[in-house]
Amino acid sequence: MEGVQVVRNCKLEIERVREQLIQAAEKYGMNAENTIELSRKLDVLINKFNGKKEI
Repeated sequence: MEGVQVVRNCKLEIERVREQLIQAAEKYGMNAENTIELSRKLDVLINKFNGKKEI
């Protein structure tokens, strides 16, 4: 059951960062440094999540 909780937590974190990314893009634009940083963070989280799903 611990694996299920990890996947659930990953999903929640992905959604949280995705919302931050959308807000940053709307406020600062797609090429702003903080928007790009959030995009990179989201990529890492999605890759981590996909790795957890395969296990």
